Parts: sequence; structure tokens; C-alpha cells
Amino acid sequence: MEVHNKDTKQWPQYLAAITATISLAITGSHIGWTSPSLPYLKSNTSSIPLSSDDASWIASFYLLGTIPGSLLAALIVDRYGRKTSLLLSGLPLLAGWVLIIIAWNPYVLYASRFISGVGQGVVYVVCPMYIGEIADKNIRGTLGSFIKLMVTSGELYAHAIGPFVPYDYLAYSCAIIPLLFFITFAFMPESPYYLMMKNDRSGAARNLQLLKQYDCRNLQPGETHEVLEEDLDQIAKTVINDMTNRGHFWDLFDTKGNRKAVIISFGLQIVLQFSGLAAIESYTQEIIGESDSGLSPGIVVIILSVVQLMAGIGAAVLVDRLGRRPLLLITTFFSGVSLTVAGIFYFLKFYLGMEKELRDIGWALDVSVISYELSVALGLSPLSYMMLGELFPTNVKGIAVSLASLWASLLAFIVSKMHQVITDNWGIYTSLGGFAASCFVGIIFILFWVPETKGKSLFEIQEELNCSKAERNKRREKAANIDEGVFSEMHVSSVF
Repeated sequence: MEVHNKDTKQWPQYLAAITATISLAITGSHIGWTSPSLPYLKSNTSSIPLSSDDASWIASFYLLGTIPGSLLAALIVDRYGRKTSLLLSGLPLLAGWVLIIIAWNPYVLYASRFISGVGQGVVYVVCPMYIGEIADKNIRGTLGSFIKLMVTSGELYAHAIGPFVPYDYLAYSCAIIPLLFFITFAFMPESPYYLMMKNDRSGAARNLQLLKQYDCRNLQPGETHEVLEEDLDQIAKTVINDMTNRGHFWDLFDTKGNRKAVIISFGLQIVLQFSGLAAIESYTQEIIGESDSGLSPGIVVIILSVVQLMAGIGAAVLVDRLGRRPLLLITTFFSGVSLTVAGIFYFLKFYLGMEKELRDIGWALDVSVISYELSVALGLSPLSYMMLGELFPTNVKGIAVSLASLWASLLAFIVSKMHQVITDNWGIYTSLGGFAASCFVGIIFILFWVPETKGKSLFEIQEELNCSKAERNKRREKAANIDEGVFSEMHVSSVF
């Protein structure tokens, strides 16, 4: 959406983004649930005794569930809308907690995790799209950073409650979050872009008014309508450009801009996932347990979650100030450095047998793991998902974001499983070294492929991806000669 700072307010967009991303806090609580719960379930006091193999599958089934969830999102996001699709995603996420509460054997827990993963798959596709389409361009990065911030908040919620309450109480406590999501997000507006796609200009105007709260006090009589129509025309311009040809899978590779967007989005997910995020989050307590720093792993995990939350807040502040590319480069570099330090610590301890020499600097391992999570949460993770809502045109956005999320889920599952295999056969330092190498290679990819989208409208981003600078200048000159009413309601209707 275009911005008229002197005429509009942005707090409704913040409110819509916050309530929408509560869905991601639900997914964060599901991710964080394993840390305090699996040790209890594997203990002798558990009402559902688990083997180590059972526990690994409980952790993995959640990632497997995100794969069909991503495909499901592609089917519903353009049919039912961004808002309705997000609300539907809350149902399997709530059902997962219900199954955990009533579970009587490991298979019910498998089902719970898989069903919850389906919900996450939908959320990770739809939420970036919704935020990208409701936000003014000068705050789109800030609102997009709420994605990782809310996931981290959900993880912290589960990590902070889990060690201090009974197993059942944790599930009851986490089930409150989806209820909060339903109650708050149900009152938020649908994306004006989606409504314009459905040829509902009046609905788009109504929701645009709700999201921007045009301030009549700063406008002359009649100007409010003119400003609203100007913004609607900009949305119509984008939708007309995107929807002239309905999107199909093969359209992802039909244009220069789409091909670039696929490479960028899939490449960023390779960098993020092969930095070891899923593996380190799944085995955090085990990794930190070797530091011998004196801090209990459970306390370190809580500290880690707090640091991630602070990083998410920092990302919200920095993303529209520093820009996407600088933040990606900085955080990817420090992620690689942190993983290198952790890998060297393990290499010295287990390969060279320097356990005694490292006893007094065990804190270095704690700090390196926390630094890695801080760096990822500050830029690499939120931006890899946030930019999905920026890079693709409306007609293929649902398909593209679904496939990118599917790709991310597959990579996360592979990394999570292979981390344990590599650790068992060649040592954890080998696994961490591979994660670090991925970060350093990723810096080269970001330098040469990832564009800066800070301060650009969705239409401008598509122009940059599809056209050279000279071609963009010609287009702007041509657009300046178009009559004022070219994007009227009648024109939009004719496209469809």
C-alpha cells in the first residue's frame, strides 16, 4: 500500500499484524513444548513412557506435518482469503493441544504433532502474505519482523512455564493462545489486495479505510475520498498487473522477475535451514549440557528464549532502518562466527581430548549458542520469511509462498535428522562446522542475489525484479501519461 503519512494512521496496521501473528505464537509454543516435555515423557514417572526413538519421532512429526500444511495453504489462500485461511489454521493448532491433553499412548502424541504441523504449514504461508498486503511500505519490514518475534514469544512461553508446572498444565496453558487468536483476529479486516483480486472494490475501500484511518482533520473537504481513491488505484494497478494472467505453477518460471524471486526465496531458506536452526532448536539442552559452565541447561534455554525475544524486538526496529540486505549480511556473518566457535569448542573437547583445559571456559559454548540464536532471530530467520510476502506478484504469491514453505520444511526435517547421524558418526563438531560453512557461503549468495526492498511498494519491487533500470524509467514515463481514471472500477472488472 502507498503511504500518505500526513493523512493516515498506521496503528490499525500494527494491530492487525499483531493479532495475525498470534497464530505464530501458537506455533512457537508447539516448538517450545518439546524442550520441557520430552525429558519428563522419557522419565520413569511419565504416564506415557517413551523411548529415545519415540521422542525423536515426536519432535520430527511436527516438521513432517508442515509439508501437507504448506500444500493445503496453496489451495485455500486465494479461494477463501488471507484472513479466513489464517483463522482455519488455528483449528489444527488447537486440536494438537487437545490431543496432547488426552493422549494415552505415543501414537496419539504422533498424531498431535503431525496435525499441529499442518497448522504451522498454513500459518507460515498465509501470514507473510497477509502482512505484506496490509502494510504501508515504510513499515512493512517492521510488521514482517513480528513473524519471528511471535514465534519466539511462543517458545519462551512454553520454556518458561514447562519446568515449573505439571505436564498436563503446560498443555492447558498453551491451549489458551489459539483461543486468544480466534477472539482477537476475527475482528481484523481482510487484505484489500485479496478483495481487489475478487473484484470487490467497495470492500477493498472499506478495509483500506479501516487499516489507514484517513485523518480528515488534515484534509480539505473531498480530499479524503481522493486520497483513498489514489491508494485504491495503486492497489488496482498492482492487481491488474499481476492478475492479467491467472497464476499456475509454471508461471513461477514464466517471467524474469518470478525466476529471480524463486531463486532468492529458495536460496534464503537453504542458507537459513543449513545454518542448523531446526537441529539446534531441537537439541539445545543436549548441546549446552556439554559446556560444564555451572548453569543448568533448562535455565540456559530460558535465557536463550529471552535473548531471542529481545532480538525479535530489535529486528522490528532495525529492518526498516538498516534495510533487508545489510541486516541479512550482518546476522548471517555472526551466525557463522558463533557456530565456528561452538564447533571449535567441541573439536578441542572431544577430538583432541582437552576436557580439563576447557572446564574453566565452558561459558564460551553457552555464549556461542546464544549468540547464534540471537543473530538468526535478529535477521536471517524473520527476513527469510518476511521477504516471501514482498518478492512475488499477487497471481502466484500463494503458490510461491506455499512451495517456499514446503521447501523450508523439507530442509528443516533433513537437517534435524542428519545432525544426529553426522554427530553419531563424525562428531558434533563436524555438524556444527557444516552449519557455519553454510552461513559463510550464504553471505556470497546474499551479496549477489538478494535485492533491497526497503521503502519500495510491491509494484516497485516487481518492476525492479522484471526490468532493467532503463526499462523501469520508460515504464514510469508511460505511466505518467495514463489518464487519471484508467484504474477505475470498470477497468478492474474488465480484467476479470
